[in-house]
Amino acid sequence: MPIPIDEPQMLPDLAPAERMSLTDTVARSLADAIVERDLGPGERLPAERDLAVRLRVSRIVVREALGRLAQRGLVAIRPGVGTFVASPPEHAVTDTLHLYIRRHQIGYEHLFEVRHALEPAIAAAASRNADEEQLAALASNVERTAALAATIDEGATQGATEAFAWSDLEYHQLLAQASGNTLFELLLAPLIDRLLDVRRIGVRLPGTARRAAEGHRAVFHAVVARDPDAAARHMRAHLHDVQSWLPATDTAGTPRRDAQTNRHPEEAP
Repeated sequence: MPIPIDEPQMLPDLAPAERMSLTDTVARSLADAIVERDLGPGERLPAERDLAVRLRVSRIVVREALGRLAQRGLVAIRPGVGTFVASPPEHAVTDTLHLYIRRHQIGYEHLFEVRHALEPAIAAAASRNADEEQLAALASNVERTAALAATIDEGATQGATEAFAWSDLEYHQLLAQASGNTLFELLLAPLIDRLLDVRRIGVRLPGTARRAAEGHRAVFHAVVARDPDAAARHMRAHLHDVQSWLPATDTAGTPRRDAQTNRHPEEAP
């Protein structure tokens, strides 16, 4: 039987919308004030009582708003001392995006679409901005990755496969650090971590470790040569190559069995 339009319906467990909205508004106002006034880490905010008077809200609302800012890493609350501006840690940004990607099961194709947009620009920026120390770190990584790839080609061990996966991950992180743009690092970190399992499985496919190492070396040589166009071009080629391995894996990153032989690609007949 249809419910009459004018009959009110009971909705249990509803939080007070006005109270929550007010707390959010105060938290946003305080965050904006911290940013607009360029308050640095360690600077002390006014007492809760003073903030309540200025914002024309209760101290309870101010306390709740400050608690939310503390959860975001924007302020640090020291009981009995006061509230101070803090510097949000990088993981406060990357962990949230990483959790979102895993929670919503973002596909590898979409992740690579974002990587294609970011990483050629990162490689180009690194070729312009990398200092000698960063180039040395990249060179060391390239050599270590090549050595691990050779070990895998000779007959992969679990230890070599895991080491190669982490070395591959480190290479892209080092390149982002060398770009001179911290936003590149923050945006790339959760994307690369999501693909770590794919690396662990993908390097078991014949020749993929060697090809990945060669791709890294090509980009590195362009970075050393201070050639942004070549660095971006080689990174695009590397990403296309790596992405071409994805059809050989299922959504969990496990090599698919051949339909006729029922074997994984790395299994001997």
